[in-house]
Amino acid sequence: MGKKSSDWYIPSDWALQFSLLFVIPVIAILAGVLLPVLSFLKTTDAVMLFYVALGTGVTGSILLFFARLPLYRQRRFGTFGPRELPNLHRKLYWLAYIFVAACILLLAIVWLRTSEFKSG
Repeated sequence: MGKKSSDWYIPSDWALQFSLLFVIPVIAILAGVLLPVLSFLKTTDAVMLFYVALGTGVTGSILLFFARLPLYRQRRFGTFGPRELPNLHRKLYWLAYIFVAACILLLAIVWLRTSEFKSG
């Protein structure tokens, strides 16, 4: 037998209610996770945040080197982006950029925390 097409029809107002049923708990869970992290960033020593940022930046740079290693072996140093990388190295490339973005975010937090001591 062949596949049957679905005869289900969900009205748009029901779909909105069901989507809100899932969206609100997701927002609550994210807020429950992110608010303690923001509190930790506010109360933690700036020197420790700097070292964490330095560690994430070094880790991201090392991951980026290993992600681009196939291109380096082909002596293609001028390429930009993960378009010409194999699948595993492409994932490693994006993971490296997540680490670099986290490093930049943490360094911005350190900068803001140290600049408030100078102005106030």
